Amino acid sequence: MTKILFWDFEGALARREPDWRLAEGAAEALEALAAKGWSHVAVAAGTKELAAVAERLGLAGRFAKLYDAATPGLGEGASLLVWAIEASRPFDEAFVIGDSVQRAVLPAREAVLPSILVRDASPLAQFCVEELSEIALALETWTSMRRSFFVSP
Repeated sequence: MTKILFWDFEGALARREPDWRLAEGAAEALEALAAKGWSHVAVAAGTKELAAVAERLGLAGRFAKLYDAATPGLGEGASLLVWAIEASRPFDEAFVIGDSVQRAVLPAREAVLPSILVRDASPLAQFCVEELSEIALALETWTSMRRSFFVSP
């Protein structure tokens, strides 16, 4: 079973201003979710050097794939996140995780995937969490809800 988490790297996992900094709990969240069978794909539309940034932040090797503004084949005006999702199909289960409705939740909806909004709230996201450590509980809740809908009495 292929389970992928698409991360809006620039919002959920790291901040660029004034220098690249890892978000609190990012490394631990990636590790805990990987232990539960999730693979990670990072998307950073605002940078052309995501691999180097991930390396400097100690996240190298935690991602199955990295997509950034230098990704070849990205058409003009295309959403990098939607493009990365489509390039990763087929998968059994996937979520988009980010801190922006514009950069994460709306592209997730366009790709027909559920989303988890971090450090913000919106009725457009399936889940909203304050901390990265709460993502595992959101994913467990989603799985439990899906099971209850598809199990016959």
